[in-house]
Amino acid sequence: MTVKDLDNLKNRFSEYVRSFYSSDPKEQVNISLKEEHTFLVCKTIRLLAEKLSLGPDKVLLAETIGLFHDIGRFPQYARYKTFRDSISVNHGKLGAEILVEKGFLVGIGSGESRTIIDAVKFHNVFVAPHMDNAEDFFFLCLVRDADKLDIWRIFLDFFRGGENAKASEAGLGLPDTPGYSAGVLSCIHEKKTVSHGLLKNLNDFKLLQLSWVFDLNFQPSFELLKENHSLEELVALLPQTDEIIKASNILHDFICQKAKAPREFFPGGRP
Repeated sequence: MTVKDLDNLKNRFSEYVRSFYSSDPKEQVNISLKEEHTFLVCKTIRLLAEKLSLGPDKVLLAETIGLFHDIGRFPQYARYKTFRDSISVNHGKLGAEILVEKGFLVGIGSGESRTIIDAVKFHNVFVAPHMDNAEDFFFLCLVRDADKLDIWRIFLDFFRGGENAKASEAGLGLPDTPGYSAGVLSCIHEKKTVSHGLLKNLNDFKLLQLSWVFDLNFQPSFELLKENHSLEELVALLPQTDEIIKASNILHDFICQKAKAPREFFPGGRP
């Protein structure tokens, strides 16, 4: 993988995304949301790779994975007008298929191509699967972290009513009703990631995003999360009950502990 290879892939990616542009402003804002997200994930994954002292070739590989991780989102939205995998298609699996069918990785080494395709295919699964190749698993976990770090930005903007609030799919169509589900909150108290199947409203969705903390994999990810204060801002958007405050303290302590840890890889946020 060379800088020229990555530049060419970025050009091909942008050309592919432009083929899904819509004349309908309400649809285009959803496409633009994912296009912007892609390039910010590229920036974040590159930063994580550099903080982890990866070599230049591995940094380029990481950024390429960031570039393609959500490529399945564009045909998904064009076909189904939603980003909800549960009622449309698995966008990770679709993205991996597109990389092969469209020949995006022609000219890239077979080992790097496999790493990219597997990372795209599994980046959105509930739990990262076991992989026989340790490097493939490493890069899968790296893109999962970078993805979460930018998704927190997107949803904070959505909940604040900012530019991303115009993207109708940002909230997954969940109702903005009072309260939250006890089962969702208990996952945080138990330091577990919340399943999408438990969600009833937007407050549950906020709690799900808070629970992603327990699925982060690298110390620099916790550093960045601590620096940008995303989790504190999400907590502030929830009802300030004793249960929520307790959950907030659990999250705060967990983040601080991991941010101080040595710069190493601990899958799923576990040392």
